Amino acid sequence: MKLTSKVILIIVSSVTLITSIIFYVIMHRFEDQLEHNLLTTARSVYKNILITRQWISDHNGVFVHSKPGEKPNPFLPQPILLSRTGDTLTLKNPALVTRELSELSQTMGIHFSFHMASQHFLNPINKPDAFENMALHYFQSGESDQTLKREFYRTEKSNGHYYFRYFAPLFTHESCLSCHSEQGYKVGDLRGGLSILLSIDDFQEAKKDNLIFFIFSALAMVGFLSFLIFVALQKSVIRPLKQIEEGAQKIQQDDYNFRIQISQKDEIGHLARAFDDMRLRIQDYTSRLKISENKYRSLIENSLEAIFIIDSDKNILECNSKLSHLTKYLSEEIRQKNMDYLIDTHNTRQMKSTAETDEYTEHFETTLFSADRLKIPVEIYIIKDFSLGSETDLSFVYVRDLSERKKIEQYSIQTEKMVALGQISSGIAHEIRNPLFSLNNNLDYLYNRYKNRKEFKEIYPDLKSGIERIHQIVGAILDYARPHRPEFRQIDIHEILEKSIFLVKKQFEKSSTKIETYYSETNCHVEADPHQMEQVFINLFLNAFNAMEDTGILIIRTIPAEKYLLVEIEDTGKGIPEEDIDRIFDPFYSKSANGTGLGLAIVQRILEQHHAEWKVESAPYLGTKFLLFIPYKQEDNHEI
Repeated sequence: MKLTSKVILIIVSSVTLITSIIFYVIMHRFEDQLEHNLLTTARSVYKNILITRQWISDHNGVFVHSKPGEKPNPFLPQPILLSRTGDTLTLKNPALVTRELSELSQTMGIHFSFHMASQHFLNPINKPDAFENMALHYFQSGESDQTLKREFYRTEKSNGHYYFRYFAPLFTHESCLSCHSEQGYKVGDLRGGLSILLSIDDFQEAKKDNLIFFIFSALAMVGFLSFLIFVALQKSVIRPLKQIEEGAQKIQQDDYNFRIQISQKDEIGHLARAFDDMRLRIQDYTSRLKISENKYRSLIENSLEAIFIIDSDKNILECNSKLSHLTKYLSEEIRQKNMDYLIDTHNTRQMKSTAETDEYTEHFETTLFSADRLKIPVEIYIIKDFSLGSETDLSFVYVRDLSERKKIEQYSIQTEKMVALGQISSGIAHEIRNPLFSLNNNLDYLYNRYKNRKEFKEIYPDLKSGIERIHQIVGAILDYARPHRPEFRQIDIHEILEKSIFLVKKQFEKSSTKIETYYSETNCHVEADPHQMEQVFINLFLNAFNAMEDTGILIIRTIPAEKYLLVEIEDTGKGIPEEDIDRIFDPFYSKSANGTGLGLAIVQRILEQHHAEWKVESAPYLGTKFLLFIPYKQEDNHEI
């Protein structure tokens, strides 16, 4: 399969998978919200009925004017009352009122109705149907924990319509025994329940429309993103690699009179220039070897790269000083070793510049082992089957140190991740902020209207706290996703430190944590953005406070140097495990239950904008020290 086909397949598969996951989560959340809304409606109806029943029970029933032909309740001791005006009043107890409301609800159409059901019914209208029987059995069998959950619901389809059916139990209370004690009920017994029927045809239609919309949106997004990514990769990766491949084929044919014209400044550009440089070197080395074999030692020794010669058994016969410098071995020690001792030939990555049919050259990346057994990433180019005097079947090995290039590649990948993460975070934060504002306003409206109700007063603090927590996280995400360009000016770093300490001082005073400062008396002015540096120090102070868990000492030092001012922020907290130190600046990585994981990511970005260096020294239970190397003066025409 060609590289272009592989790229298209990978792009389409990846975008399709990611898009499918996103839309599946959205659709699943929509269904959860639908069920939550239906449950909220049904629970509200159920609670209102319970409130009505409780009010009637608290007043020992209510008397209403008797309708013509209406029979009094035979289970009440005094169901009839004659008023002074001669009106006949009938006593309505909670059960009778509930039943009459239930009968009335069934005349209101298919959108809403409720029904009181019991397995020990007196009135046939209270006979349970199949769903209600199942619900009553569910509560009687003890399958539900009645201290936590007292409801039973499901979705049904009947006569071409969809319904949400909700059933909640009615338990016997002390006030109920005046009417139901003769039936053998005791306090806490299950007498029956309320079955609530809600039409959800509109919800089902909306769900169907949303599904169709999501499918078409996903297809359009997959196509659009795949096209954009493919065009970008075609221009920046595939075409340059094709040029490099064509150059490799020419080298196989001993044609070195060409030049790869790639002006990119990324890894592909570095590879192309490295390849072109290697082409020139190979051409130069080959021509020199053909002219005079006696000059090979001078050629090897003067090379800018590490070079050595091996025989058919891979024993090293000769090497230059560059290899000695790279491996930390003396030249005499290297000549006593085998190539496999220095180079990991079992774990290699073949390069595109070597064709499979070329049996005289090898080009791959692998690892070089130094004298102190450090692993150094290197690029190896081997030219086989040449002779020097009486020695035949030799191989010429070219070694390039890739340490710096690997660091640059890793930094570039990390930068791309950070940019993409910032863009995604910004989009998510903006999408959350508008509905969050609406939720907060509606919650305040509900508080002003229902603040005297006990049920609302119990849940309001949790709702308000949750919205404020979300707002705080959204704000942190936006701060991270929308970095501000620093406004540099001369500032006294001690003033910024003191202001930052003042802002967090009250939090420290509530605990047993102390703050100690040791400021230098000279060279305390630097060129920086005061607001951003204040943000750096506050984040580091709060991290230290959380690490010390309300007890310890925060130590702040300033130490002047020739080109920078060193600021040390040290705490006596629980420290950072060695395996976590490289991850503490990653966005959203946090070991704190209430942390967003953005504080140190923002600190890192601000320090980079100020061209400052930093270092972290920590060990478990021995505290943590942040060392900030802030330059006195920013470079002219710097890019942020």
